Amino acid sequence: MIINLYNYFSGDNSRKEDHQKLTLCKRVAEVLGVVERTVASVVSDWNKRGDDTFTPHKTFGRSKSKPDENISELLRTKILDANKKAEQLSTPILQQFLFEHGYELSKWKLLRVLHYLGYYFGQGERRNILHESPNNVAFRCRYLRFRFANLEGNNEVPSRPEVFLDESYCHLHHTSRNTWVPHQGVVLAPGHGPLVVIFGAIIVFRNGSSNKLHGELVPNSVHIWDPTIKPPENRGRKRNNAEEWNDVPNIVKDSNIVPNQVDYHGNFNAEIFEDLFSTLCQTLHEKYGPVNIHMDGASYHKRRVETIPSSSSKKQELIEWLNAHDIPFSSNLKRPELLELVRINKEKVPFACVKIAEQYEHELSFTPPYHCELQPIEGVWAVVKGEVARSSPHPNLLSVRNTLLEAFKRKITSQVILGLWRRALKNAKEYFESDEDAQLIDDEFNDDSDSDEDHVI
Repeated sequence: MIINLYNYFSGDNSRKEDHQKLTLCKRVAEVLGVVERTVASVVSDWNKRGDDTFTPHKTFGRSKSKPDENISELLRTKILDANKKAEQLSTPILQQFLFEHGYELSKWKLLRVLHYLGYYFGQGERRNILHESPNNVAFRCRYLRFRFANLEGNNEVPSRPEVFLDESYCHLHHTSRNTWVPHQGVVLAPGHGPLVVIFGAIIVFRNGSSNKLHGELVPNSVHIWDPTIKPPENRGRKRNNAEEWNDVPNIVKDSNIVPNQVDYHGNFNAEIFEDLFSTLCQTLHEKYGPVNIHMDGASYHKRRVETIPSSSSKKQELIEWLNAHDIPFSSNLKRPELLELVRINKEKVPFACVKIAEQYEHELSFTPPYHCELQPIEGVWAVVKGEVARSSPHPNLLSVRNTLLEAFKRKITSQVILGLWRRALKNAKEYFESDEDAQLIDDEFNDDSDSDEDHVI
């Protein structure tokens, strides 16, 4: 910058009289706010070298030396193995580990080596230990192929509309994680309390004949209710604000589940879900035609159309089930062997939700367990629940419900939904490109996953 300005002033012949009294170096120094001596030193060095470069600066302080390759390899292996096993590592533990392998490093030298290798001490991105299990990675690959098969060309436009369905909850005392805290202050968590359950779906589709994408909430798909609500009785005092909750689906009011104030999982069952899902599928068919539906593998999403024998089933029940599905087996097999054969072939029995979707020509796919980052609707929950946190405290659950509904109307625009959809698609592409070299762990996983705590999108 100094040289460019110096050259500019050197060729400027239209200087005013007061500027003509100043040297070139002083004019440059005044413009840049530096001392004249600095400008003169830089110009002198530039002219002396004559190759459009400057003399390299001397490095002050401790010179950076490359750590011993054996130490680097030991640390990489130790940290990678510990992360796979969900083990916590501290600096003293790493010091002791290196000492046991014949390397004695001070705390500060070890920290310099770790920083040189690109590590830092912090929370990192938290994931379930089964996130990279072989079965889960294989599940993820199959899901991503299904997802990408629906995209047309390089424009990333879905051929069939894509629907993302999920459930969530919001406590009466829902607050933001960030707040002003005094020095060494303690923030008390409000704990569990009354909550509302949320059910909803978003859709992304090509608008008309153009390639422009549009996103919106599926009409009439959002349901918010207090799980303690029960059908009105002839006797007893009427519940306060009972008329305000009249839009709660009857299947919810008539359910016999015991309300759970921890999260929404205890307030859902297959009967409630399948009733809401059937209505949703009908709405989608009438307004959008055949669509691709994406949802997680919560246990109440995956009720099979018939009961599968379990470990408590008698041997005769296992035999009858195998015969009913035309699965050959030897009469000499023991009960544990028959049970294993049942588990291998249980996929022949479809899920009830898959059959419901097929009735309306929809195609259903489950997102891989512990992969909330592939579900754009997770970001929708963050937006609407953020409005509850910003407007707290709330006097009752009705206030929370109304705040959520207003947030759905004002905040969940097409632009927001498309932004969340593109972010999830970007995550999907990154997984697909790296899955060939994924660092697998040895543990297996249960594909009935309904965790919402693994990742915040």
